[in-house]
Amino acid sequence: MISMNPTMTTTTTMTTASQIQASGVDTADVSGDMTFDHVHALLRQAESLLVAGSKIRQINLAKVQKVDSSGLALLLEWQATARRNNTTLSITQAPADLLSLARLCEAQDLLQLTARG
Repeated sequence: MISMNPTMTTTTTMTTASQIQASGVDTADVSGDMTFDHVHALLRQAESLLVAGSKIRQINLAKVQKVDSSGLALLLEWQATARRNNTTLSITQAPADLLSLARLCEAQDLLQLTARG
């Protein structure tokens, strides 16, 4: 027999809203999480920032809290977009989890990462 415990509660995890926005002539800041739940929204937001002719040359990750393999894939896509547009893109203020993941996947050089200072 299964008994239902009326005192059981469900907890809800709050997710951090993620966004990318221009913060200067050549820089875009990413904030929040770069994880599976957030990369699709970041990809859509970045479409208008990383178009051909864009002056964005640097992605600042100083306000990023978490990165998983989906975030790494997104950064690789942004690098590929920059190459297709005949430009370069540097990624600054990378959090430790991104650096570890990039090293593990041998993608650190591809991403042109610089660590948080």
